[in-house]
Amino acid sequence: MRLKNKVAIVTGASKGIGKAIAIGYAREGASVVLASRSLNILETIAQEIKAEGGEAMAVSVDVKKVESINDMVKKAVDRYGRLDLLVNNAGITMGGPSEDLSPEDWRTAMETDLFGVFFACQAAARVMIPQGGGGIINISSVNGILAAPRRAAYCSSKAAVNALTKVLAIEWADRNIRVNAIAPGYIRTELVQDVIEKGAISLEAIKKRTPQGRIGEVEDIAGLAVYMASDESSYMTGSIVNIDGGWLAYGYL
Repeated sequence: MRLKNKVAIVTGASKGIGKAIAIGYAREGASVVLASRSLNILETIAQEIKAEGGEAMAVSVDVKKVESINDMVKKAVDRYGRLDLLVNNAGITMGGPSEDLSPEDWRTAMETDLFGVFFACQAAARVMIPQGGGGIINISSVNGILAAPRRAAYCSSKAAVNALTKVLAIEWADRNIRVNAIAPGYIRTELVQDVIEKGAISLEAIKKRTPQGRIGEVEDIAGLAVYMASDESSYMTGSIVNIDGGWLAYGYL
């Protein structure tokens, strides 16, 4: 087991990529703190993990509030005595014409996708530094690297997460804290599936634009997240790893 005796917090763990990462970590031996606003769903997932022989606890968190983030970290440490891994997965997407983007929507996107990431990193580092190190993985997006129309807030927040990841990586490297980011392309999550079913995006168009000819699955991201959390990636920090079926490499429409 690659994560045996590790303690990990995964935000946004109630569904999609976060849930897949949390389950993947538990299967690799980590004690997992499942965090999101959907406590009832998290408790069900925690029971599923325990039924497989893993260890997990559910914690309610609102990543737009520093107090809630700090409480999440405190509960993890109170329960398990340490914190080795943090996955900042909680986030929202925000689409629409830029000329119509309201201050409230801009603020909500930034508070969720950027504010929450930084202050979770900060809270985790305050535990990891005195204990001798740890690992942080921020879930970004290819839209933090490649711009898309009607996504001003989302692209801006994810680009900022990429920059933040690099800053914290070099700042905390001598404290043995590794900070990396995963930048997924289109992944078959509940959110993306809902958008496809509503006709806002086309699954066939995604497949055609992607060199591998398919949409990504949450397990694709979970596998990478396990590697990046393990000692196998011990010389890796400050990296933004895109996992997108070749989306960014492909220069044609």
